[in-house]
Amino acid sequence: MQSPMLSSAVALLMLIFVVATTLWALETFILAPRRLGALCRRLQSAPCSLQDVREAQSAPLWLSAVRQASTYSLTAAILIVFFWHLDVDFASFLVLATLLSGVFWGLDLLFLKRRRARLLAALPADLVLPSDLRQELLAEPALVEYGHSFFPVLVIVFVVRSFLAEPFTIPSGSMLPSLQIGDYIIVSKYAYGLRNPITGTLWWSLGRPQRGDIMVFRYPENPHVDFIKRVVGLPGDHIVFDEGNLYINGHLQSRRLLLQIPQIDPWQQYFDEDLGGVHHIIRQEVGRYIAGHHWQVDVPADSYFMMGDNRDNSRDSRFWGFLPDRLIVGKAVFIWMHKDPGLHLPTLSRDAMLNSKQILEKRDVVVSP
Repeated sequence: MQSPMLSSAVALLMLIFVVATTLWALETFILAPRRLGALCRRLQSAPCSLQDVREAQSAPLWLSAVRQASTYSLTAAILIVFFWHLDVDFASFLVLATLLSGVFWGLDLLFLKRRRARLLAALPADLVLPSDLRQELLAEPALVEYGHSFFPVLVIVFVVRSFLAEPFTIPSGSMLPSLQIGDYIIVSKYAYGLRNPITGTLWWSLGRPQRGDIMVFRYPENPHVDFIKRVVGLPGDHIVFDEGNLYINGHLQSRRLLLQIPQIDPWQQYFDEDLGGVHHIIRQEVGRYIAGHHWQVDVPADSYFMMGDNRDNSRDSRFWGFLPDRLIVGKAVFIWMHKDPGLHLPTLSRDAMLNSKQILEKRDVVVSP
């Protein structure tokens, strides 16, 4: 559960960051150019000394504190979010960071860089500037330098993450045994089409989710959280569940018992289930049926019915309803690394393609602890 105290701390840090960065931008794009403009006008009417140039170039004393507040508050907020796994809308944050860095760099290219060049051109011919002062006059302000440095990187990250592929980690056992806690997966962002990275609106369709796909989506009850489940019901499907047997549009979805533990009087069973030709292993606890022994649903248009492979330990569409199309993030396609919780080194032992078409056997079962 997310800690209200940590969430409040992050909110306070972000408020400090916004205020400090606003003051920093005010100094960079308004106050500093005014000082340089005043110096240029003075140079055109009266002699000027090196001391005058240095004073016009020097930043106010409060700017150092503002820079530190902006940098340290953002760093602290990111560390808290990362280490305590707080729920944040990373897509919106990435869009905002990319936009701001581009705006800062663009404003300098359009206005400030020319103003700095005019200042040097206006200096008297007999006024010899030291090389360090000349470099200071021509150099980008610190805020612009950050924007210049980060903007190309952020654009690449934004494009790749929003439209091509994105890495995710598996935090819970709801998809056992297919996905284990600590699996690192790659999600294809273009498998179902190109979408608005913030609202999820479909821009260009390249395919539709298929029954059996493992899909990452925004949790309908809290869109800031990403969930991963398997697509069981497509738009228009009629789904019936009867004590472990799953019927879709009147057809029983076949499943074959692979393993039960213990062999006599078992309490958990593993089945090879076939959903539209996609074979996968599901885990069920004998006689538990967390959503009831019997239930049925009709999937509305532009929505999907999602279920976890760990059928009796998954919070899915049986509890929060149908998944709207606009909340789809992408299709899970590959496990590229695994790291057990705690002080363990990552391994490549579970590297595998997901959404298998082959028939599974007992040796493919990964028994959860």
